[in-house]
Amino acid sequence: MNIRKAREDLGRARTCVQRRDFIRALYLFCSALKETGAQAAPPDLRGDIRTTLADLCADPAYKKEYSQALSYTPGRERDLLIFFSKLYKQLQGAEDQEDYESTLKRKLNLDRAISDGKSFLAQGKASDADACFTEGLKYYKNEIAAFAIMAKAMMEASEYARALGYLKKGLAEQSGNQELRRLAEECARLRAAKK
Repeated sequence: MNIRKAREDLGRARTCVQRRDFIRALYLFCSALKETGAQAAPPDLRGDIRTTLADLCADPAYKKEYSQALSYTPGRERDLLIFFSKLYKQLQGAEDQEDYESTLKRKLNLDRAISDGKSFLAQGKASDADACFTEGLKYYKNEIAAFAIMAKAMMEASEYARALGYLKKGLAEQSGNQELRRLAEECARLRAAKK
């Protein structure tokens, strides 16, 4: 049992709660509880555990998941550790995954930017199309096909240098993508033929 380390982790957890970094606070609280082992915390550490637990339960992120605050009972550290470890994993997973609504919104923005860019290309406005495609890439996450779509649209408008730019960006994201490589070779060939 490392009391000094547990006390440091509890202090850091309280600081993280104040900074609204709830997931980090959970991690540190769990780390402190692990330091006590399977044993009851010594009396001089119980006040720190109680205070940190109260801070965690008062945080809006906790209240969003659970309406009732927990209380600390000496000897029940293992139960607290199990509960908060599950909460940590749950919130960590939720933070890593994009929810359906934000995914849909992001993809719609990307699609709209591509569509607008194609419209500008049809009007002969390559610079405006380039601006739309660049704006669209702000919404890119893992839709590698977007680079190929943008490049093909630029190639059809004989904007080979701009098309190569999108293909290079796509290959930087996924260097082994065969379609992007094939398009890059074709685009380079067409560009050379145009000169």
